[in-house]
Amino acid sequence: MRPCVELAGRVWTEPLGSVLIYALAVLWIWAGWRFWRERARERSRFWWAISLFLGGVAAASAGTSYQALSYELKCAGRALCVWTSGFEVAYLALQNASSACAVVAVAYCCTRGRLRGALVAYAALDAALHVAITAYGTATADPSLLSFEVLLAFSLPALLLGLGLNGWRYLRYRSALDGALLGAWAWLVATNGAYYAYLVGGWRQSLWRDGAGFYFSENDVLHVGMIGWTLYMRFVVAPRTVDLDA
Repeated sequence: MRPCVELAGRVWTEPLGSVLIYALAVLWIWAGWRFWRERARERSRFWWAISLFLGGVAAASAGTSYQALSYELKCAGRALCVWTSGFEVAYLALQNASSACAVVAVAYCCTRGRLRGALVAYAALDAALHVAITAYGTATADPSLLSFEVLLAFSLPALLLGLGLNGWRYLRYRSALDGALLGAWAWLVATNGAYYAYLVGGWRQSLWRDGAGFYFSENDVLHVGMIGWTLYMRFVVAPRTVDLDA
């Protein structure tokens, strides 16, 4: 059903997709490192660094279990494949934590006072609840709790908050930072839209039939878009990021 190659005594799944997601992971961690190096005393840069680093580790975990070593981790030597792995559980928890840290970063660079406190409290609660649900789903072996849909339910509000807050601030203040962040949220919307359009349109099945053709999945579409987003964060958002208190 998916392309595989044998290398170094292991079966590697989706070679192209694995390269893309590991490249994304490296870029994410690199962008986080750049935010960290340039953070000075800016708390927003600190939290962007943490967010991007967690996202990079999450991407590497996802690529390992969903793609590169999916057969080795879940099927090799078994009569029946298992449905998940520790790498996937780590991905779910870390990816939502990354989104929560992004909310905190936006709180420091775009809000003050009670609104900032409310956003930070929301981010902490969102991350804690998702970790609790993920832990419960792991302990009870409940696939419905360890799903992309649950992750999306917890992380989507962060995107909507960013769109609403930075959209309103840009219309009112026309600041370069708000414009850059608004572009970042719009990029995420477009990337996820392309993912679902590719999925619903059945493009993967059209390109790859019965083990022949070119395998390019909806996940690959998502990862190409996220590579562009990461570069946008590094070269467009990072130079403009400063705490609102500064």
